[in-house]
Amino acid sequence: MSEIRTFRASTLEEAMNLVHRDLGEEAVILQSRELTQKRLLPWSRPKQEVEVTAGLGSRWERAAIDFSETEGLDLESIDSETISSGSETEGAEQEPHSSLSTLEERLNSIQSMLEQMGQQQIVSSSQDVPVELFELYAELIDVDLEETLARDLVYRLKHNFGDSLASEPERAKTLLTGMVEKELNCRGPIQVIPQAQKVVALVGPTGVGKTTTIAKLAANFRLRDEIRMGLVTVDTYRIAAVEQLRTYAEIIDLPMKVVTNPQEMTQAMEELSGMDLVLIDTAGRSPKDEPKVLELKQLLAAANVDEVHLVMSLTAGLKTLQSTIRSFSAADVTSLILTKLDESDSLGSILSLNREIDLPISYLTTGQNVPDDIEPALIDRLARLILGRDALH
Repeated sequence: MSEIRTFRASTLEEAMNLVHRDLGEEAVILQSRELTQKRLLPWSRPKQEVEVTAGLGSRWERAAIDFSETEGLDLESIDSETISSGSETEGAEQEPHSSLSTLEERLNSIQSMLEQMGQQQIVSSSQDVPVELFELYAELIDVDLEETLARDLVYRLKHNFGDSLASEPERAKTLLTGMVEKELNCRGPIQVIPQAQKVVALVGPTGVGKTTTIAKLAANFRLRDEIRMGLVTVDTYRIAAVEQLRTYAEIIDLPMKVVTNPQEMTQAMEELSGMDLVLIDTAGRSPKDEPKVLELKQLLAAANVDEVHLVMSLTAGLKTLQSTIRSFSAADVTSLILTKLDESDSLGSILSLNREIDLPISYLTTGQNVPDDIEPALIDRLARLILGRDALH
């Protein structure tokens, strides 16, 4: 072999890029292995590196399987017959069994490294976190904050307030809470002014608790605040939901209108024109059903709504929440209501969501009880909930 070189990098992919950059696509991978370097700090995990030995040589040597040629393949499905047949071994100067053994060893090595790449990324994620703030960083990870967000918070905490935080853990927590508060965007409860009608609609996917949420809001505004108000429902797809809301309306003595199209919506709003507040319950729409979302927008336009609150369950994953917001943007959403906090494993996703989506949070729901288990989204309270320093009830 005319040239043999060794390359090291933090990941196998980076090492292979170095090989191809320096030796070209014809490079032959002779050996690959993982190296572990001890860290000086006792709390940190060992640093992982990948070492790849490669070179340029004869045709039989280039028959070795390159990682770039096997990426995305099921290595376990490459059996001995496949390896030992075809152009790969044609003209080989080695004994067949010897070549087979060498290729199988390399396949096993690559398979092992592929399986460990994910673990390696997890190991490296906690490296270089300031020592004095590592426990605080670990707490953020425990409440399900994204790793990059947790790192950003502790780095900024150290940069803004210095190294003295190591001896003042309670002060560090207080400062961190303040930083989280600045990340949050809350608008508080619906504001109602007598003699100035406000129309508020709740929209969202199926199964997130819209009807129960609107019942909670109606009960609180009517019974606690004595607001003159009415209800409108366009949820004609689920008879049970209409009857459920009708039952709530009768209990708290509220007028309720059922509509199916924009014309009926206009008529219902005229009949409720003397009310200070009108709450509109809508049918659950799939975020992927764009025509239904546009149909919803037409209904709300006929009602001349002032606010559109998108109701979402926090039990959904962050990506699902983000996708839902994008899909319902066609309905001119003005704020978010997050439900089922009591069913969610952690509340860390709220911070990630609020950081990426430019919509304020208006309400939180923490159970099924009507009229209880709903509260306005207040920044200080929400920050403590996210950090696990406040109880839901």
